[in-house]
Amino acid sequence: MISRNPRRRRTLIASTALAFATLFAGVTPAVQAAPEARSDVFIRDNATDVGFEPSSGSLYSSPDVRVCFSATVLCATDDPIVQGSTAYIHVTANRPGPYGDDLENGNLQVWYTKQGTVAQWPNQWTYIGSKTNVAVPFGTKTVVIPWQVPIGSHFCLLARWLSPTDLPTEGLSTSANTRNNNNIAWHNVNAVPAKIKVPQIRPIVFGWDGREPTAVGDIVFTQPGKPFTGPGRITIDLGPDLAARWRAGGAKGEGIERVGETELAIVNPQKARIGGLTFKSGEQVPAQLSFTAGAEALGGKYTVHVTQVDQRGNEVGGVEYRITGVQ
Repeated sequence: MISRNPRRRRTLIASTALAFATLFAGVTPAVQAAPEARSDVFIRDNATDVGFEPSSGSLYSSPDVRVCFSATVLCATDDPIVQGSTAYIHVTANRPGPYGDDLENGNLQVWYTKQGTVAQWPNQWTYIGSKTNVAVPFGTKTVVIPWQVPIGSHFCLLARWLSPTDLPTEGLSTSANTRNNNNIAWHNVNAVPAKIKVPQIRPIVFGWDGREPTAVGDIVFTQPGKPFTGPGRITIDLGPDLAARWRAGGAKGEGIERVGETELAIVNPQKARIGGLTFKSGEQVPAQLSFTAGAEALGGKYTVHVTQVDQRGNEVGGVEYRITGVQ
């Protein structure tokens, strides 16, 4: 995690700020270590991530974080979690990263928040648990943390690796923290068993996690691989608040079709966009997605990305939906 970029050198102020985030984990911020004494453990943001900061590419569906039914068997993809039951979060840590190869034990934490594209750190995240005094050998180490899944919604996960010479530099924005620290990984993945002709509803929140008082951005739908739109149907119910903001911003968009007062259908599987939405810092505005499989979707596997971008087109965050057509 530690960068040699002068902009990111650890200072007394940064260490003080980190003390709160690491207090209960038993990690004490340390004085900057010499390069040869640094550890650098990283958790990938995406399949091409090798630990450089800032990372590039997608930042919200880390392949090193998976939610499984089993504590002993790593699932190939996320299992559909059952609210109120115990799931097991498998986090794979990698060593060495590009900023140091010293061996140093650390703590692996996992947090959750509402399923959505944004969340401010740390007040919009809830602590799940941690494993302490973990040693990561050259290569990888998978840590398993049990999770009593809360009732009431779907969730996003955040994994953080903390050791005395490998601490993150963090601010309010979860997306910026994830992009700029190779030992933080964000996993917004939802497994959707889409039943034929039965809408599967998934709540989602949009907003703004930066320090600026307001921000304008778009919600973008993409479907890499075989599209779900066609064999199935995707709609989003913006709800009265978000729909009013969309209309106030000029009802901008592409690849969408109005099908109700607050509801839009995604009609272009390559790219659909809901544009010109304004959010205040710290907001999490609720909406609702619906996935309905047609008969031709039976047995098919599909991926849908719902990504929020700012007015410059930079990714703020998102959710990846992995859909399987079932009876």
